[in-house]
Amino acid sequence: MVDDTASLLRESRDSLRVIRDFGPAERARRAEIAAAARMMASQHGYKGVTIREVAAQAGTTPVTVYRYFGSKDGLIQYLMADWALGTLERLARLPVDPGAESADRIAAAFSQFIDWAAEDRNLLQAGMNSVHSGDGPGIRVWRPLFTELVRAALADPDWTDDHDRALVLGHVLTTCLLDLTTDPANITDIRHTITRAARLLFTTSLPNGSNCRP
Repeated sequence: MVDDTASLLRESRDSLRVIRDFGPAERARRAEIAAAARMMASQHGYKGVTIREVAAQAGTTPVTVYRYFGSKDGLIQYLMADWALGTLERLARLPVDPGAESADRIAAAFSQFIDWAAEDRNLLQAGMNSVHSGDGPGIRVWRPLFTELVRAALADPDWTDDHDRALVLGHVLTTCLLDLTTDPANITDIRHTITRAARLLFTTSLPNGSNCRP
């Protein structure tokens, strides 16, 4: 289990195919390339991102893009790691109702995650394609993210997924995100699926007789 998900995401975002540290000018150049790629992914999804066009939009060369990101999938996974970091920050800023049950907090947080993903569905579609490409860290990054989402929902940074409930809920979330990329009009049902799964997983007594508590 990787406890510091934010560090893992930053490592994924900042170190894909990198063999040395970048200086300020190089980091700025990489940020410009990522910004161009994000605009293209947000407009046209995975197929709309090409290394050649990203380079043209960023005023650089394809060789430079490959140097910073290694591949198209490496570039898109950088964007998704950056999006995930921003999403965790947004979730952490949400007010927490101290009187709410744990399952309700988690259900609300994962439902909010679905809404935020829907705001940038084309980027999500690109990211889901790249995660399953076999190039880059892929699902290695997203599995611990599920635990971090539960921690943020509970406002408890020390919560641990000892019984794999966050992992199971994360797999449901992944399916919901795939559904969102193919049938965005179905978002009400998608929200219902993730909230139902959260309540089932986090209101059921564990084998040792304990319950999930704030």
